Amino acid sequence: MKKVLTGSIIAVMVVFLSAGAALAGYGQGGNKRGAGDGTGPVHDIYSGKPFTYEGDVIEMVPGQGLLIATESGNVTVYGIGPFRYWDSVGVDRPAVGDTITVTGYAVDYNGEIRNIATTITIDPDVVDLRDPETGAPLWRGGRWR
Repeated sequence: MKKVLTGSIIAVMVVFLSAGAALAGYGQGGNKRGAGDGTGPVHDIYSGKPFTYEGDVIEMVPGQGLLIATESGNVTVYGIGPFRYWDSVGVDRPAVGDTITVTGYAVDYNGEIRNIATTITIDPDVVDLRDPETGAPLWRGGRWR
């Protein structure tokens, strides 16, 4: 009976540990820039049309985005990065009610135009979000580490 109980506990532990590793993305290849099948992040953002938007954050958008109320209407901006990145640069991540200025590029993402941020200014702080040469997100192993 003791061997069955020990074996069961070990089996349950293996299942839980495997699920955690799978959810963390381990075993999905060494490419930190997406799956490479068109479903991952936008890679060549600098091929897009540059933009600058200034306004108030009115909503947080799932998938690391913001809805900003500008003088010309509401604009959704993506690619603002995770909380841990903002913590690492010592600036509070934008929240509803903040007035910000966002620069970036409008790019075609599978037939949909998306505004991808490269910098966000929350007076007086300017936070760089993308590598200026490659466009890669700085929170994915960029210079902030």
